[in-house]
Amino acid sequence: MKLPLTVAALLVLATLPASASELDANFLIKRKDKMIGYHRVDVTDTEAGQRVETMIEMKVKFGPIPVFRYKHASIETWRDGELVSFESTTDRNGDDFYVRAARTDEGIMIDGAKYKGPAPEGALPSSYWNKSLVEATTMINTQHGKILDIEVTPMGLTEAEHGAVAEEYKLVSSDLLHLWYDGPRWVGARFTVDGEELVYELAEDDRDYAQLDEFLD
Repeated sequence: MKLPLTVAALLVLATLPASASELDANFLIKRKDKMIGYHRVDVTDTEAGQRVETMIEMKVKFGPIPVFRYKHASIETWRDGELVSFESTTDRNGDDFYVRAARTDEGIMIDGAKYKGPAPEGALPSSYWNKSLVEATTMINTQHGKILDIEVTPMGLTEAEHGAVAEEYKLVSSDLLHLWYDGPRWVGARFTVDGEELVYELAEDDRDYAQLDEFLD
C-alpha cells in the first residue's frame, strides 16, 4: 500500500474559508513510540459541497505475529458547512461494524451497528478533521453509530505531537482525547483508549511513508 505525500504548509487567513486541500492530513499512529498504522483524511471540493474520505489502518504485533488489526473507511458529504450524509465500515480484529447516516426533514437519521435513530441537533461525526467538533456537545461514533456526549476544554497554544505550536483542545467522552488544530486544519492528536495511549503525528516526508509501507505490508 503506497500513500501519497500530501502534507503541505497551511497558508490561509483566518477570515477566509479553508479549501479542501488545506484540510487534507496524513498521520502516523504510534503506540509506545512505535509506529502501528496511519490515519488519512482527504477532502475534495465538489459541485455539491465537500467530500471527505477517511482511511485508518492499524496493526499491533507481538514479535512477528499480528495480535490486533483495525481497518476503517468512511465517506462524509457536506454542503454549506452542514453534514448531509456519511457512511463507514470498520473491521476491528475480525468484528465488523457499519454506519449509514443521512439528513432528512427530521434531521440526521442513523442506521448503525449499535444505534439506529435520530442524531441530536448539532451532533458531528467523530472523524476529528472538522474543527467545529470542539464547539459541539455530542458526536456520532463513526465506527458503530452510537451518540456520545462530549465535553471540550480549550488548552491554548501548545506543542503538537509533530513539534509545531497549535491550538490544543481536551475532549472527554467515552475516551480521553487531545486534539491540535492549526487554524482550521487538524494537525495532531493523543488518544487514551482502553488504557492505551495512541499518538498521532503528521507524516513529514517520504521516509515516513516508506517506513509505514514496510510495516503494513
